[in-house]
Amino acid sequence: MLRFSVLAVCAIGAVTVSSASATEAFIGRWAAKPELCSARGGDNAGNSALVATDTSLRWFEGYCRIGKMYKANAVYVQAHCGGNDVAVTLDAQGNRMRVTWGKAKAEELQRCP
Repeated sequence: MLRFSVLAVCAIGAVTVSSASATEAFIGRWAAKPELCSARGGDNAGNSALVATDTSLRWFEGYCRIGKMYKANAVYVQAHCGGNDVAVTLDAQGNRMRVTWGKAKAEELQRCP
């Protein structure tokens, strides 16, 4: 009986922890200006929206799968983009995010509604 009680408590705890996990702050649709939020494609950060999920990034550079990721004040990602690996920094603070893609200068984006 004690063993069953321990298992039940562990199961309830696991459900509570997994449902309490917050979504990563960088997940969502981001753009330099609100009018770009509905943009598809584009050839630079100034005319395209960044779409970030927990497993991928899609921006003017194309589709990238998130490989390694670690978190400090920002999220540092090794993105697998076709045959290239790109270092990406995603620094989301509320409705703003600073993105550094490879060795390019950082771009300031805002969360799309």
